[in-house]
Amino acid sequence: MAILPEPMPSSSEHELALTLYQAFLRSNDAMLFCDPKGTIRDVNDAFTRHYGWTRTEVVGRNPRLLRSQYTTNDTYREMWSRIMDPKVGFWRGELVNRAKDGRELPVVLTITAVRDEDGEIVGYVSNDMDIGELRRLQERVAQSEALAHLGQMAAVVAHEIRNPLGSIVMAARQLASGTLPTEDRELVLNILTDESRRLNETLTNFLTYSRPRPLKLERGDLNAMAADVALIIAGNASTGPLIQTEFDAKLVPLRFDHDQIRQVTWNIALNAVQALEGKGTVRISTGLRDGFALLRVEDDGPGISPAARDDLFQPFKTTKSHGTGLGLAIADHIVRAHGGRIEVESSPEHGAAFTVLLPTAQG
Repeated sequence: MAILPEPMPSSSEHELALTLYQAFLRSNDAMLFCDPKGTIRDVNDAFTRHYGWTRTEVVGRNPRLLRSQYTTNDTYREMWSRIMDPKVGFWRGELVNRAKDGRELPVVLTITAVRDEDGEIVGYVSNDMDIGELRRLQERVAQSEALAHLGQMAAVVAHEIRNPLGSIVMAARQLASGTLPTEDRELVLNILTDESRRLNETLTNFLTYSRPRPLKLERGDLNAMAADVALIIAGNASTGPLIQTEFDAKLVPLRFDHDQIRQVTWNIALNAVQALEGKGTVRISTGLRDGFALLRVEDDGPGISPAARDDLFQPFKTTKSHGTGLGLAIADHIVRAHGGRIEVESSPEHGAAFTVLLPTAQG
């Protein structure tokens, strides 16, 4: 039986292939092409400029030469499970890659499996978009926005510090006088403790808002962190609202700044407790949704008025009798820095729900 030769590509197909190859070479994003075994076969000029490797140095090697200390084995497993899945065929996420000279470069990486007409993988195309300058710009904008509020902040600082400071001074004088009846000492000591704590929280919030620290992304258990916050709040509100939890066992560890997301959870949950004024239920839960891990705090309190909804995440806006109005503003800033967002659902007399969404695909 005669073996038919493979059909030669038409001139139009050849021209298209050349055009696509020129686009590959001239792209402003760093690109590489691997064979089915994952060996680099070609890179473009942007790749050599971005990472400092020459074409000769990388052709024939594995792309893992770009791996930094921040990219975990879990990330690679998730990455390749999606790429090899015929129904998906690609992976996209944020990574920190390593250049030849050791520099750490944040990128948005897309890896796509290239398949032939029979569905067989013939190679992989990787596209790295440098987001280092974007990150630096976002940090400068955030810093500028914080400084723009400096005048307003000064007035709020003066008000929020003066009140507890006055109470502390008065309590200290009463204790120092030696004339305070024994039955009143405990009351005065409680005032001293409560106002000192309030003053410390006020100063901490101002420092956090005006001087946000860089993220420290480490792989952690969101369920464990949320359970810890729920336990502390339940202990502090033993005579107040009921604290319920429901954590998704399918939620695997992900990369996030543990301390800062803990603060986000605490700020939102504490707001829910305070809104209930000693009665009702606060429910803290976790889950997954479309590439995001979610942490949800909901209550069955009075809800949020339509007038207050627009200013929820604005600094120095609060409906409380005292407070800086920075808790939700800080939470929003932290979650956005993670590449996530906070969703709010509420209606009068039907409670409120805050859902924190964090991307699971972070290197």
